[in-house]
Amino acid sequence: MSWWWDWPVLSSRWRPPTNGGMRKTPPGSASTGVKSLGSRWADWSPAGLDTDPTPGDPGTVDALASHLTTWAERLDGQATAADDLVNTGLEAAAWSGLAADVFRDRLRTLADAARIASSRHSAGAAAATTWLTSMTTSQNTADAALQDAEEAQADLEEAEAKVAALSVEHTALLLAADALQRAYASGKESSRRTMLDARRAEQDAEDTLIRARFAIEDAQERLDDARKRARQAAHEYDAAEKTFASALDDALQGAMPVIPAPQVAAFATAVSKLSAIAGSASANASLMESLTRLTPEELGILIAQDPEIVQRFWEHPPPPDRVATWWKRLLPEQRTAFQTAAPEILGNLAGLPYVVRNTCNLTIYERAKKRPDLTPEQRKVLSALKDVLARGSASLVSFNLDASVPMVAIGYGDLDTAHTVTWAAPGMNSDATDATRNWSQAAWNLYEEQRKRDGRHTHGVIGWLGYDTPDLVTVNNPALAQDGAWRFATELDGTHAARAGNLPSVAVLAHSYGTTMAANALTHTKYPVDSFTMLGSAGIDTDTVTSLADLHVKKTDVLPSIYTTAASQDHLAPFGSTVGGRAEPNPEVAFSPAGTLAPAAVIRGAQSFSSEGTTLPNGDRLKQTRGHSALGENHDGFNFLNGYAPEGHGYLDPKTEALYNAALTTTGHPGEVVGGLRPTR
Repeated sequence: MSWWWDWPVLSSRWRPPTNGGMRKTPPGSASTGVKSLGSRWADWSPAGLDTDPTPGDPGTVDALASHLTTWAERLDGQATAADDLVNTGLEAAAWSGLAADVFRDRLRTLADAARIASSRHSAGAAAATTWLTSMTTSQNTADAALQDAEEAQADLEEAEAKVAALSVEHTALLLAADALQRAYASGKESSRRTMLDARRAEQDAEDTLIRARFAIEDAQERLDDARKRARQAAHEYDAAEKTFASALDDALQGAMPVIPAPQVAAFATAVSKLSAIAGSASANASLMESLTRLTPEELGILIAQDPEIVQRFWEHPPPPDRVATWWKRLLPEQRTAFQTAAPEILGNLAGLPYVVRNTCNLTIYERAKKRPDLTPEQRKVLSALKDVLARGSASLVSFNLDASVPMVAIGYGDLDTAHTVTWAAPGMNSDATDATRNWSQAAWNLYEEQRKRDGRHTHGVIGWLGYDTPDLVTVNNPALAQDGAWRFATELDGTHAARAGNLPSVAVLAHSYGTTMAANALTHTKYPVDSFTMLGSAGIDTDTVTSLADLHVKKTDVLPSIYTTAASQDHLAPFGSTVGGRAEPNPEVAFSPAGTLAPAAVIRGAQSFSSEGTTLPNGDRLKQTRGHSALGENHDGFNFLNGYAPEGHGYLDPKTEALYNAALTTTGHPGEVVGGLRPTR
């Protein structure tokens, strides 16, 4: 009855990998006659979910129910046959004495055991049938919600693109109409009809723009409703799954055969330990409990049986304080054993010493280079890491090729002893696939500049590429910032947890959309950071951050240690904040297509510094930032709103005023900023 070991695949509690939430029907399931709801791959992000909320194949559940029913009938038949043999055959046979008595007793015991096993199998079949109904209902609901969400999201994106285009068109028409009206009033334009036609065209464009904005609201409402239904389906599915698992455990307790293989025994022990974790615990807390309960061997075997658990640790990281406490309580040999058994988990576990994380991540990095199933994007990241890690002081702080997009973080300096640790977060178009080299170089530039500005202390910088960054189409959507914020906040708290006995100064530096994400993260952290520096901000999401005072950032004197700069030739950042509906932290560059008719949203409270270039007292010249990018490059072709800064003139290029001042704000020396700081109050 080896089916006992197969039943967990029927629910999400213990199941094989689902490849990031994509549901697929197992081969052969169609033969059960039950409709398979998972016959296609699906991306669940439109429904606001990372993974399929209702995984599992109904056909397999139906097959289990049939299998259990067949075994129940077979076992009942065996019990009846044993009873008949005892009551008739042996009584009639001329066999007596002690041996016969013992044999009769043994048959009666076997008959009783078969009858009990039959009853348990019947109960298990009933539980599977109930679960089949619940699973099918939940999957239908979830699939319908996903379809509605996809349609609503497509409508939303189309409407947002239309609003962006219409805003530009309306602004142009408004300016043209105003110009004609002034010309007419001054007598330079003799045709009143031309002026009136221009004004009507502007009004028509405004009406179309208003309708497009209503379309955004309608699509957003439909999207929110679909996501609510998807979450409800997930909730009902989880409740039914727990009921099924409990019922099946109760029904089949004692019916499991003895499997002597050590690895199976270890897996059974691990599952038993995990089943003791409270069902009401959060995913993060449950994963922490699994670390404290399992031995290294059990954790390693659990990963082998269910590799998706690695992604669950990534998506729901345990609390860093608890991770640090757990690690400190382990004996040295236990720590070594865990590093050997589960490097793919420990390498990304915030709260562990960075030297441990680097060792584990390098182990997985070396394994990854030998994987035959790598995608082109994953190979591109590995190629970039080969160059980045060749720099002697570099460490691999995090490494996950199998996330929604490949994600990594590169550290410079001794992060376990440095006096200051700066987390640097990138913005748009900065997924690890394309930005590992450039953002690591930007982090290195900051690290080198910090060492020049403050040679009395040691420093560490982490170039963090740990979230799915937006492109020009998705940069208006706050979801990517919100998703990345939770993991970034965990990493920031992880620095405090890992360094509890030797706390460093923790700084955050962010560029472009990274400031949106980092600001969200700083509302989630347990511990305040020492400073937050924004370069070319794409705006702050005021639905999450109503005031910069909401951010968990310490103060210098009476002002929060929040610093910002926006280059005068960086036209993309203020445009992005306006189009995205976010508040600009640099009021002097705030932009609105409607001008004074609809002023751009601003958020005040930061301290601004210059990135326009200057000459230092010693005669050294600091360069101006002349575009939006963190590192400048020679760019041929159309340069939309100076999105590409010329080579050497990005925010984090060497010998720029922006880098010089950022090195000071991130190391606790804001008073030395060139040109001083200007409050944006």
